[in-house]
Amino acid sequence: MRRAKWFRQLAVGAAAMCGLSLMGVAQAQQSETQENKEPLTIGYTVYAMSGWVSSGREGVDAVARANNVDLRWASADNSVASQVAQMNQFIAQGVDAIVVDPVDSAALGPQIKKARERDIPVIGTNVKVFDPGKQYLNSYVGPDDIAAGENQTRALIRKIGGKGNVVILQGPLGQSGTIDRTKGIENVLAEHPEVKVLAKRPGDWKREEGYNIMASWLSRYGEDIDGVISENDDMAVGAIRAMRQRRINDIPIVGIDGIEAGLQNVAAGHQLMSNLQNAPLQLGMALQVAVNAARGQEVPKEIFIGMPIVTQENAEQYYRQMYKNREQFLDELPELIRRNLASGDYGNQQ
Repeated sequence: MRRAKWFRQLAVGAAAMCGLSLMGVAQAQQSETQENKEPLTIGYTVYAMSGWVSSGREGVDAVARANNVDLRWASADNSVASQVAQMNQFIAQGVDAIVVDPVDSAALGPQIKKARERDIPVIGTNVKVFDPGKQYLNSYVGPDDIAAGENQTRALIRKIGGKGNVVILQGPLGQSGTIDRTKGIENVLAEHPEVKVLAKRPGDWKREEGYNIMASWLSRYGEDIDGVISENDDMAVGAIRAMRQRRINDIPIVGIDGIEAGLQNVAAGHQLMSNLQNAPLQLGMALQVAVNAARGQEVPKEIFIGMPIVTQENAEQYYRQMYKNREQFLDELPELIRRNLASGDYGNQQ
């Protein structure tokens, strides 16, 4: 009997100790969670509210909610002066970190340096920052634009049989996205001397500019145009509208970004292909990296995200994931980004 009683007392004591131990673990986990959820204020300035950026804003908002971030969002509307003012305002406010998607790759060096002197981490995204600003960045999160330019040009040249005349819609001159996508285009064109460039003009990533420029080219070159290389889908959307208004349906056009309208055009056969630059994933990842840096974590110096090639065969798959099931995609996005950052597979889509 005494032995049985002793065992019962021992069991009760062990259970109590286990309970205290589990309580301690739970309290530690709760403390850690609360520490990781400490509120942060982060400034986020973008070059403009293009279709791609507008899509990405939803991903940024999802990551902000998941990390208890007071997000200070600002659009520079393609004005360097406005973006300089926004950067200065964030610094004066003493934000915990800044994310910048530059209007001009070479314009923000003094502001980035000033932020770092105030111990404010600065993360670049989408558009590269050139030196001297680059050396002061904590991290850069962006696309492999050279590969995207090469992908779209190869697809177009295959479609036109390796020879013919093409026109090129460029992004804003001075932005790294334009520079790198143009470099990728020129890399492939150099391999195909029978493909001639009739004209190229910057459309500033805008649909209306794509429409106006394409309408002008159709009036000037007419049937001499065998293909169109557009450095983003927004400009391609405008160019397609200009062609369809003239009942022209046989000039292939290629793009980059995989925005909603671009995926719809590829699925419908109006656009030959695109490259999926997942805006919520990329811009949301830039915010997560800023959060990590603000909380004292080491962050990768450069994160380059590959863009899947979108064709008519797989456009519906990406459209369904990113737009038909948009709410679910955004709900799951913060965890997807955390997994990608942990694994190093930054462009993983699911």
